[in-house]
Amino acid sequence: MFIFISGEERSGKSYYAEKRLSELSGSPKIYIAAAKIYDDEMRERVKNHQEMRKDKGFITIECPCNLGSVKIPKDSAVLIESLTLWTANEMFTDDGIKPCNYVISKIYHDFMNIFERSCNIILVADDIFSDGVKYGSETEKYIRLLAEMHIKFASIADEVIECVSGLYIAYKK
Repeated sequence: MFIFISGEERSGKSYYAEKRLSELSGSPKIYIAAAKIYDDEMRERVKNHQEMRKDKGFITIECPCNLGSVKIPKDSAVLIESLTLWTANEMFTDDGIKPCNYVISKIYHDFMNIFERSCNIILVADDIFSDGVKYGSETEKYIRLLAEMHIKFASIADEVIECVSGLYIAYKK
C-alpha cells in the first residue's frame, strides 16, 4: 500500500504519518528523513521530530538525496519525510540547479526502488502552493516542479490524505 500525505507546515502530517505507519504491517518500520540541517531553526525542528519518534520503534535513516540507494529489508514499512525537502535537495545541488525533468525522473525512480522493497510506504509532502507570495524564477520553478511531483505521486497512491489543522481529509481511499 502507498499512502501520500500532504498539508501545510505544522498541520499534523508527521504525527498522522507516524501513527499510520505504526498501524501498518511490515517490519522493520523505517523512517527516511530527507532534511538537511542549514540553521538553528531546522536543527530544532529535526530535534522535535526525533523526540516525537522516540520509543515508537522506528529505524531512522538520514538521507537528504539519492534515496534509491537506501538499503531496506524486503517487506519493510517505510515513511519518507519529506518529498518537499527531497525535491529541493535533488534540484539545488553544489553543482548548480538540476533540470526539472531530471529531478522528476530521479525522484520517481528512487521512490520506486524503495516501494518495490517495502510492503507499505508513506510519503509526506508539504503544501507550499497557497501562500500567494511571488518568488524569484528559481523558486517558482521549484514550486511548479513540486506541484508536478504531488500530482504524479497522488495519481499512483492507494490513499491520498490532506492534513489541515490536525484534521485528516481522505481524497482517495
